[in-house]
Amino acid sequence: MVVTPGSLHWHAQGEQHVPAALDWLSPLEAQRAAGMRFAKRRNDFLVSRWTAKQALAMALGPDADVPHEVEVRPAPTGAPLVFVRQERAPCSVSLTDRAGWAVCLVGPPGHWVGCDLELVEERTPAFVADWFTPPERALVAAAGAQADLVANLVWSAKESALKVLQTGLRRDTRTVEVTLHDARAGEWRALSVRAAEGAVFPGWWCRHGDFVLTVAADTALPPPTALAEPTPLRDAVPTHTWFDDLSG
Repeated sequence: MVVTPGSLHWHAQGEQHVPAALDWLSPLEAQRAAGMRFAKRRNDFLVSRWTAKQALAMALGPDADVPHEVEVRPAPTGAPLVFVRQERAPCSVSLTDRAGWAVCLVGPPGHWVGCDLELVEERTPAFVADWFTPPERALVAAAGAQADLVANLVWSAKESALKVLQTGLRRDTRTVEVTLHDARAGEWRALSVRAAEGAVFPGWWCRHGDFVLTVAADTALPPPTALAEPTPLRDAVPTHTWFDDLSG
């Protein structure tokens, strides 16, 4: 088991990695997937659950290497909880998916962690004005040619922090404020997110091609270690197969 009290680990998978046969789902997950009417929602569910099961097998070892015995269930707040053979697993977890790819972040037990994956794409001035705080707007404005990267980075960091808070986008995004720091550790760069009530969530970010990935936690932790190297996200191509299903 690689999960220790001071560690973060992550893993990425794309839709192309998901097996066609769905015997790796638990009975409850299979029932849930079968009831999803919309292709995008079902595809997102499958790629995120497959990524989580692969990550947890690597992070927890033999105890979690039978996929249909591993489940990520929502807590009453909606936050994800890991169960292996119906028992709570000794770890924390966060899931995110975007454009056919998913990331699972595995953290130490007893803590809340959050991650978010975004495409580096255009964000309109109206989007930035509506959802960012004044200092965050200034950060984007000062970024020049990197404005799209910074806008998506800030948005992603907000989402990661809101997962740590277990509220998601039910909470006003302007009640959390992102600060980018100069500190670096390999490919990761430091950030922090301060909530309006004063709590600060340390985190990290990195860019892989068209994607930016952020993580945050309720305590300071070293940057995440990839569970598989090289990470598949390094050469990831955004996909939208759900749209192909609609148009076909």
